[in-house]
Amino acid sequence: MPEHLKEVGYPGQIDIGGERSPVTYKLKARKEDDGAFHVAVSLTAPRDWLLKHGFRKEAMLVRQSGEEVPVHFEETLNVADNISVTLRANEAVCSSFEELRRKFPELSAA
Repeated sequence: MPEHLKEVGYPGQIDIGGERSPVTYKLKARKEDDGAFHVAVSLTAPRDWLLKHGFRKEAMLVRQSGEEVPVHFEETLNVADNISVTLRANEAVCSSFEELRRKFPELSAA
């Protein structure tokens, strides 16, 4: 059974075609039965701001470290969607605790 390790939020930025806005991104780490560490990265952003800046499906999250991570919406965003939408990155998999700490220093700082 997967073991939930930590869930933290950090300030970052969302980038759509060079236009940036502050956001809080969330990291949720868990350890799987095979010993691998999985990290889910997500953020919530205002639908209207996203649409105004041309977002339809993908954007970049700029993490606290400056690393850019592609984030996406499940479908094509439109005015019928919720006022706040969650964008997600592809889940990261780390084979060791050391790799987890290196890739996601935010998790050890919290």
